Amino acid sequence: MSLAVLDRPQAADGSWTRRSPVAGVLHGPLLCTVLFTGAALLLLTGSIPVADRDLVLAGLAAASAATGVAWAARRSRSVAGSVAVPAAQLGAVALLHAGTGSATTLLLLVGPLWALAMQPDRRGLLVGVLGSAAVLSVPAVTDPPGALLLGTLVVAAGGSAVHGTARRLAARSREIGQLEREQAALLAQVQSRADELDTASRILAARAQTMTSVIDAVTEQSIIGTDRDGTIRVWNPGAEKMLGVPRPDVVRTRSILDFHLPEELDAAAADRACGTGLEALVHAAREHGSDVRDWTYVAADGSHRTVSVAITPRSDDRGAHAGWNFVGTDMTEARATERMKDQFVSLISHELRTPLSSILGYLELVMDDEDQPLTDEQRQYLATVERNAQRLLRLVGDLLFTAQVESGRFTLQPADVDLAGVVRAAEETARVAAAAAGVQIVVDVPDDGLVVAGDAVRLGQACDNLVSNAVKFTPAGGRIDLVLRRGWRTPEGEVVDHRVPEAAPVALLSVADTGMGIPAGEQGQMFTRFFRTSNAQRNAVPGVGLGLTITKAITTAHGGTLDLESTEGVGTTFTMTLPVPG
Repeated sequence: MSLAVLDRPQAADGSWTRRSPVAGVLHGPLLCTVLFTGAALLLLTGSIPVADRDLVLAGLAAASAATGVAWAARRSRSVAGSVAVPAAQLGAVALLHAGTGSATTLLLLVGPLWALAMQPDRRGLLVGVLGSAAVLSVPAVTDPPGALLLGTLVVAAGGSAVHGTARRLAARSREIGQLEREQAALLAQVQSRADELDTASRILAARAQTMTSVIDAVTEQSIIGTDRDGTIRVWNPGAEKMLGVPRPDVVRTRSILDFHLPEELDAAAADRACGTGLEALVHAAREHGSDVRDWTYVAADGSHRTVSVAITPRSDDRGAHAGWNFVGTDMTEARATERMKDQFVSLISHELRTPLSSILGYLELVMDDEDQPLTDEQRQYLATVERNAQRLLRLVGDLLFTAQVESGRFTLQPADVDLAGVVRAAEETARVAAAAAGVQIVVDVPDDGLVVAGDAVRLGQACDNLVSNAVKFTPAGGRIDLVLRRGWRTPEGEVVDHRVPEAAPVALLSVADTGMGIPAGEQGQMFTRFFRTSNAQRNAVPGVGLGLTITKAITTAHGGTLDLESTEGVGTTFTMTLPVPG
């Protein structure tokens, strides 16, 4: 049907037109032409007797002229013109009727009367009735008087019926025309949508091809995609290289679980209180949107590889959950190196702690020996030795602490801790160093304190690290603000200053300085062991890069977060957020 509509001719106004052959005959001059031509032939053959030759010739001439005008102006929409031509044809019929006196000529009324009845207004009907009466009145002298009245009434009734039918047909025609225009508009919209869909399909195909080429270009990381039940659908060259299995042997035939240790998955399920198998593998990603942690992959040769796997959910083109993505980086050698490094640090730290403790013990005996008092110069020298030995002992302690964190042997001794007291103690510890550096420390804590559950020693160590860092990196004339306040963490993770429904109370401890700040490109590495910023190295600020690593570990162990905001040349703010017992 759509092809038929598209093949129809268009009108000048852009609408689609449709006219049947019958309608063309009835609306055009063809009917009158046929009738008048037939009448002329009958007159020429003598089938219709001629009473007055002059009237007959005048009638034929008038009919020819009117019909010729109708043919010439058949596309004109002028109402006056469309009424005038049938009226002239009625006059021609009157002349023929008068010239022959034959009732047969009255059949010629059909053409002009039909044309008048088909006019959109009632003017044509009126002209048809009056014209018919005029034609029928010609033989009134000889015909019975009732014939005129009866013929007129018949013409009026028939013309009225035809006119009503014509009006209804015209209305239907307009409705059909409107429907065809709407159909054409819909077809245009469908075509436009089809073109848009085709363009979108090509774009999606190009993107899919690009994504496939990118995935295939990755050879150092494994990229594995699965459906919802873990069956492998994507297996890139990196996965082939890491696990030693070609793509055709795994896609749609094997599960991601085939490359994991069952006992490791069972242990993860027990720790997370979730189902075993695939659920244990993707549980954290399902809960938080993504998950990155080490898993053990089993290669084709049976070897085990430690892989850092980033797990994310995968959606289809309608946004529905379609499976999981596993992007893995082989960390086997890196983790082995880290273990060796931690073992070395732990061993060296233990070996250094013993002689340092002995040195400090003997220094204390020498400096406190009343039987053999020291001179002021000797005491000054030994005080310097003691200060550096204490500094070295703290460094050894930090090394041991980081080794404990990395090995998972870091433990806490929880109790109720007043963070306000911890902040005041940290300020008191740093007061002498701050005064010597010309830095002002301002403390703002609640008068009634703020209690959290945690290890007082470790929280004090974390706060001391933040304050001492702020003092070291703030030039003379600068300021450090220690602010402790209450807050609430929403279910979405946002921290606000006012209570909201379903929000959990938290303690916010911020240490803000007006120091040299941290370069934007280096802020992401601030919690890495032994990392020191470029401006710290350039300005020879003392330190080994362990304080923030330790502080971050302590905060995480207490279920909190440590956030950093810094602008180079303006200052830095560290904010420790800790949960508060409900």
